[in-house]
Amino acid sequence: MKLDQVRAFIAVVETGSFRSAADAIHKTQPSISAAVKTLEAQYGIQLFDRDSYRPTLTTEGKAFFLQSKKLMSQVQQLESLGHNLAQGTEAPLRLCFSQSCFSNELMTRLKSFQSSYPELSIDITTDHLYGVHENLQKDKSEVAIGPRYGLDDRHAFIELLRLEVVTVVAPELLATLGHKGNRLKQAQLYSTAHILVNNSAINQSESGHRYLLPTGKRWYVNDYFAKKSLLLNGLGWARMPRYMVEAELASGALVTIDIENFMSHNQLPIFMIKLRHQTLSYQANLFWEAMKENALKLLP
Repeated sequence: MKLDQVRAFIAVVETGSFRSAADAIHKTQPSISAAVKTLEAQYGIQLFDRDSYRPTLTTEGKAFFLQSKKLMSQVQQLESLGHNLAQGTEAPLRLCFSQSCFSNELMTRLKSFQSSYPELSIDITTDHLYGVHENLQKDKSEVAIGPRYGLDDRHAFIELLRLEVVTVVAPELLATLGHKGNRLKQAQLYSTAHILVNNSAINQSESGHRYLLPTGKRWYVNDYFAKKSLLLNGLGWARMPRYMVEAELASGALVTIDIENFMSHNQLPIFMIKLRHQTLSYQANLFWEAMKENALKLLP
């Protein structure tokens, strides 16, 4: 079996015909047919049912196709690594993290990966909501870590952990709302700014926040540092990952509130995400497999 034969076979499956496959990989149609026939003869199987108008995979062909795709993915990773090593440098691992995800749990896993592969250079960018996945679409990163905003059939993803999210406010601001206790009606907050982190997604119709009051004042900031500063100074209320405000809750600088008919508290799943059609680089594949193994260890 030769790689050119496997490439020809994959091209026929993905383009739907021998002629289209020849155009796609710049070969002649007879050479494509010969490559597939050679594979069939070598293993004594029939890859395509040729009785129909278009070549259709047999049961054996489907199994062979799945393994062929895995093989070619590994070949591309090896070729990428070879080119990088020949240039005397290895391309950095490009990651995009949601700004909400820098918990101790995730940082411990990242540190473990870095210790296992100390020679790897890593570029980490941050974004929020749909901006995280747009980084993948624009090829600014190979792997993203964030909540399940905008994930669909284009993405492959694995749950890594869950973040506890709470709704908080400064106690002096809460006192001005004229209400005892921490349970509030939505209308009591309409005149108080709901502080939200913006994101870089170009398609603003897909960049909206999921948890909003139907009306009321809203302030947008670029990151969680600004969001937390506004909260501590009594300039609004917001949902926050608990790990980011743990010390402030313990000291009383912030307090949790429960808003009627609003998601004031929940567990937010955090996923590792990649594009299904994209072949990961050698270093990105190392990261994916290491984090995947870590996630599987945590399953009950």
